[in-house]
Amino acid sequence: MTQPAHLYVPVKDAPVPWPDDDVPVLRNRPVRLGTDTSLLSHFGDDVWNVRPAHRDAHTDVGHLNLLVFPGALRRQFRTVLLAALDHPQPVEPGGRQRPAEYIGIGSLPMLVRGLRLFAHWMHAQDRGQITDVTGHDLDTYLRHVIGTSTPPRLKANAVSALRTLWLFRDVLPAPCRLATGFPWAGKAANELVGHRAAGGENKRPRIHEDTMEALLAWSLHMVEQIGPDIRDAWQEYAALCRGEHPSQAIYTGTTGPRLQKYADFCRRTGTPLPGTSGPDGPGINYGHVLRLIGMDDKGQFSPAQKRWLAGQGLPVATHSTVGVITGRIQGSPWRDSPLTVAELPGLWRRLIGALFTVVCYLSGMRPGEVLSLRRDCRGADETTGQLVIHGHRGKGYDRAPDTPEFAEPTRPWVVVEVVHQATALLESLHAQPYLFPAQLRTGVFRPSTTHARTCHSINRDIADFAAWVNQTFRRADGSAPIPDDPSGNLNSSRFRRTLAHFIVRRPRGLIAAALQYGHVDTKVTLNYAGAPDTEWLQDVAVEKLELVLEQISDDAQRLAAGEHVSGPSADEYRRRITEVVDFPGRTVISPRSAARLLAGTDPQVHHGEGMTCVWRSETAACRAARLTQGLPEPAGPDESECRSTCTNLAFTDRDIAHRKQDLRGWEAAASDPLAPQPLRDRASAQAERITSLVHRHEQNRTEGASK
Repeated sequence: MTQPAHLYVPVKDAPVPWPDDDVPVLRNRPVRLGTDTSLLSHFGDDVWNVRPAHRDAHTDVGHLNLLVFPGALRRQFRTVLLAALDHPQPVEPGGRQRPAEYIGIGSLPMLVRGLRLFAHWMHAQDRGQITDVTGHDLDTYLRHVIGTSTPPRLKANAVSALRTLWLFRDVLPAPCRLATGFPWAGKAANELVGHRAAGGENKRPRIHEDTMEALLAWSLHMVEQIGPDIRDAWQEYAALCRGEHPSQAIYTGTTGPRLQKYADFCRRTGTPLPGTSGPDGPGINYGHVLRLIGMDDKGQFSPAQKRWLAGQGLPVATHSTVGVITGRIQGSPWRDSPLTVAELPGLWRRLIGALFTVVCYLSGMRPGEVLSLRRDCRGADETTGQLVIHGHRGKGYDRAPDTPEFAEPTRPWVVVEVVHQATALLESLHAQPYLFPAQLRTGVFRPSTTHARTCHSINRDIADFAAWVNQTFRRADGSAPIPDDPSGNLNSSRFRRTLAHFIVRRPRGLIAAALQYGHVDTKVTLNYAGAPDTEWLQDVAVEKLELVLEQISDDAQRLAAGEHVSGPSADEYRRRITEVVDFPGRTVISPRSAARLLAGTDPQVHHGEGMTCVWRSETAACRAARLTQGLPEPAGPDESECRSTCTNLAFTDRDIAHRKQDLRGWEAAASDPLAPQPLRDRASAQAERITSLVHRHEQNRTEGASK
């Protein structure tokens, strides 16, 4: 039950007036720089465009349609929504809400949805004013909401919307005030409607390693080889459209003389007329001819001019092409013919999808943070020299659009070289303020001057890019270059968790373009260590916990099956694995709990190439080596500084099998008559060292069995 009904007496004696129809609805909200203020909505409009007040340029916030409210109640609920835009939301009685917090622009469509349900219920109950609703009515309305077929989360939203209406009563005209006590005090909205909200666990699946490796590799091909050709063709096409291409300098005057000169040029140089495909073969692309002679935006050919050109007997090309092919894949041109005008828009979007993949995946940024990047975001740290990308955080209740008086400070993300290359290519593709503009061409709907691509659009671009690669190229065995992901469609929201998985697993060797995941790990983790945004580190903790649990299980099974372990830390290895494998485990309900569980579960056993480190910082040779060089103390083993004399080392049968493979290579190098003597001596010494290690391992196995 609600609190007993009573009329609410406003704190202020002066009545609150009704707003005038010409009041701008965003008068108290900052709007994005570059917004055309003459197009902003007013109180009397039936549809309000509130998108300019949203901080994120990539977010496609829907308009607020006021026509969804019953006509008799529309002015009252229009006034409620204006109050929600004008004023911070008051704190609930006994609530924990931050003071002076405005309702987010992205939340307003949900507020409209919740208030609409209440307005239609009022209309059905013949309540002409909001102030006529009593506490008993609210209980009846709650039963109505619970009985609807809408999803539970929307039922909870309807309850929250009604409470929001009550909270703004001090700034509303008297007929708009909900004159009851705070609705259903002491109970949460989810509790009232029986909705159990989902937990904070990240349920997004990782992108399969075969798919992600191939997607990244081909994205890097776009950065280095294919993308510059698409960029140059697009720039040539744009210059032709503007009449600024150098080839157009020979044309002057009206359309007729220009056309005559162009036909003479084609006859003299043997250049075919630009064509377009048709059922009877290629036909003349008159639109592109206009473009070539600098008349693209100045008119069109008359029927007589078209007949004249067709009668010149000039050859007609199959397509209308621009640019040249310079990029190479595996030593061969990536394409046999220049790009066609018809292909350019699709190739532009696919290139955008590939460049987004490089920037988003290799930086650890959220998709929205990448889409909101602006021109000239590249930089370098003055102290360390590390490459950075400057952008804005993608979360936070206090974010608002920049204004001439105040701009939210940017934050740096440390990145690798190829991310800078991708952003430089993006800046050369267009002249818009955002690296990922909303549209290829300028337009009224979501203009690129103030809007970036949406997450939905960029996900479609990524999928189109992968499909285009698979249609255009083939592996040597005839298979698709980018295999399908068994977990579903490619989605940019899955990049961060996938990167965390790859970093933790640390595959040996180099990934595409010689970018080591360990290198990316160092830089991405540096972005988030000590920062308020810790979600990335929580994702890494989840992946590390999964790896540790898998490794413990595998090591314990091998020990039980008789795997032999030698080396100075062999006994400690067996002790740690035996102790940890008996751990009964706990339920992991969030990434934070994964980090805590990892801290108490990890046996600090690290499998490397041909060796196993049973980590103890005080006896680690790699730690001593780093400290001697004045480097920071490592949190774990540094294989690049590993010493064969380190007492942390242990050797399993798996390690010895790996060393035996190395031994064959060193023995072959030591006996190579064409190799210089110093190299043969070094190979011989390495072979002798490995032979001694293998002998000690086998001898230790025999001695242990005889005891």
